This record gives sequence, C-alpha cells and structure tokens, in this order.
Amino acid sequence: MPIDPQLFAAFLIAAWVLILTPGPDMLFVVGQTLAGGARRGWAAMFGIFSGAIVHVALAASGAAALIAASPLLFDALRLAGAAYLIWLGAGTLRAAWRGDGRLVPAAPARRAFRDGFLTNLTNPKVILLFLAFLPQFVDPARSAVWLQMAILGPLVPLMSLPAYGLLIAGAGRAAARLSAHARWLEASAGTLFLGLGLRLLAAGRPG
Repeated sequence: MPIDPQLFAAFLIAAWVLILTPGPDMLFVVGQTLAGGARRGWAAMFGIFSGAIVHVALAASGAAALIAASPLLFDALRLAGAAYLIWLGAGTLRAAWRGDGRLVPAAPARRAFRDGFLTNLTNPKVILLFLAFLPQFVDPARSAVWLQMAILGPLVPLMSLPAYGLLIAGAGRAAARLSAHARWLEASAGTLFLGLGLRLLAAGRPG
C-alpha cells in the first residue's frame, strides 16, 4: 500500500472536519442554487470539484509551491478571482433588477459549472490549503510524494459529495418554495457573490 494506514485514517478524520466547515465554496453553491435551482447548484459543485482536482495536480507536481512562493503570481491570481466573483455578483444583481420575479431553473448549467470551476481555480487560498493539508499525511519513505498526494487529494471532493448534496437539496427546496420571490433570491445570490469577491479582494497574503 503506497499510503501509511495510520496516516490515511488521520487524513479521513481531518478531511471530514475540513468538509463540514462552511467556506466560500459552500456559499457559492448555495448562491447558485438559490439563483437557479438545484440543477445549477449541482453544476456549480462539479465545477468547484474540477477546480479542486486541478489544484491537487498542481500541488502534486510542485507547481503550486512555485505559485505560493511568488508574491506577484499569488496576488495576480487573488485579484483575478476577486474580480471574477465581483463580476458574477454584479451580473446577478443586474439580472434581479431587470427580472420579472420568476425563478429560471433552466438557466445554462454549463455556465454554473464554468463559474464554479473558475472561482475555485483562481482562489489562491485553495492552493495554500492543499499545500498545507496534504503533506501532513504523506510519508516520503512509503512511496513517491507526488503519488500519495495524487491519491489523497481527489478524496476530499469525493467525500464532499454527501454534504454538498444535502446542502443543494435544502437550498433547492427553499428556492422552489420561494419561487414567487425569485427576484429577491437572485438579489441575495448576487450579494453573496459580491461579498465573496470583496472578501477575497481584501484578503492579503497570509503570513
């Protein structure tokens, strides 16, 4: 077995704690679900998970360490991510302002997937998360470090599926019951996206 069993057990416990701690990804999925129903929520979730897989690949290859070590690259990524979230929020608020009050669950799911993917991919905090989290459960004497990180990393989004499924189901039911107030739901989602973007914009480089 390429991974130490004791480290693997510790990883599973730590991963569940990480998954159940609310964060920007969860809030983004809730916002997408409120704005367009469960279909958009699932699409956004799979977009976020796809971005996480890219981050795992970057961490395993060592490319993420280069980005984290470069203040210029780190800040460029952070600003790009913040700008994209703010753009999404402004667009959602504009749609709510011009809307006729009806929820539109049939909004393109591919757009929600793209938005989830890009917001996760351009969040440098996710890079730091995988760089700080995964190596704690790697034993270099056991097998190649990149192999262990490549095995452990994808387990985090896979283990997240039940939690996100419950979240999307709850937010989807709320959106369906409040469909008569879809304009306000969309405005709430836009405000949420704006808040996430401004939070990322204001966050400096840790340490």
